[in-house]
Amino acid sequence: MSEAGLFVVGKNTPLPLKDVSVKAHINGFLVGLDSRLTYSNSGADPIAVVFRFPLEESFAVVGLEAVIDGRKVKAVIREKEEARQMYDDAIASGYSAAL
Repeated sequence: MSEAGLFVVGKNTPLPLKDVSVKAHINGFLVGLDSRLTYSNSGADPIAVVFRFPLEESFAVVGLEAVIDGRKVKAVIREKEEARQMYDDAIASGYSAAL
């Protein structure tokens, strides 16, 4: 399995993981997991980060929410190429974006 966590873009430096909680939901043969991972940027300036969480091919991500500096951001799941283009467009337009 590849390294998992939140990493600074361009440096590949991991941010410290401060807290983890996981809840499982079982319905017949289906299992859902809700996980809460808390990271901390100890610097004064905003940073660009990438979240990596390797999954088996049979797994699916159905949602992602992040709280960044007190603001809740809810992800829209897209195919990789489309997501990259949307991210690049948002950054180029001066918006905050997550990928």
